[in-house]
Formats: sequence, C-alpha cells, structure tokens
Amino acid sequence: MENVLPSNFVNCLMISLILSVVIMTLLQKFKKLPFINKCWQIWILNLIFSFLIGIPFSISFYNTNIKDSIWVGLFCFIGAPSIYQALKKQNLLQYHPESLKDNVVEVPVENKITIPSSSKQDRK
Repeated sequence: MENVLPSNFVNCLMISLILSVVIMTLLQKFKKLPFINKCWQIWILNLIFSFLIGIPFSISFYNTNIKDSIWVGLFCFIGAPSIYQALKKQNLLQYHPESLKDNVVEVPVENKITIPSSSKQDRK
C-alpha cells in the first residue's frame, strides 16, 4: 500500500477526518448566529476554522510538521462540508423519535407525579 498511498498522506487524511467532525460541529453552532445567513459566510468560516484550528491541532496533538499541518487544514476544509452533506442526505441530522413526531408526549395517569404544596398554613 506504501506504493499507492504514502503513509504521510494517509496520516494527514486520518487527522483531518477527526478534525472535520469538530469543525462541522463548530460551524453548525455558528450558523445559529443571527448575522450568519449567507452561504458564502459559512464558506469563509469553514476556511478560517479549518486552517486556524487545523494547523495547531495537528502540530500539538500529532507532532506533524508545518507542511503536513497545512495539508490537514486543506483536507479538513474539503471534508467538513462533505461529512455534513452525507449526514443530511441520510436524514441523521433531522432525526426525531417516533414518540415525538406529533410533539405530544402522553403520560399515563398512574405515572403522574404530584408535588405537594407547602404553605405557611400547612405548617401550623
């Protein structure tokens, strides 16, 4: 396999795969901000986060050199949106359990929890 894919390349891909999940989650949190509403803004955030987090992440946790760390950032930039789109196509991001489909949860009467009221008159 060394002849087809160098070990350095495989290492960079594995690191970027791990980091892409973190970047994807971070991007989803930033999408909820009111001033992030355009597709190009998300693209810029992805670019910034991939290199700003990717390079120090791979250097500090995996002891890679700067050249390999830049490749990790590039692979992460490409990989994070791809992972998100794949999960979205499989409806894993929009999953709701069957019991919550109608936004109604029924609790049987025997499972009802009552809290006794405590007032000053009850204490006397």
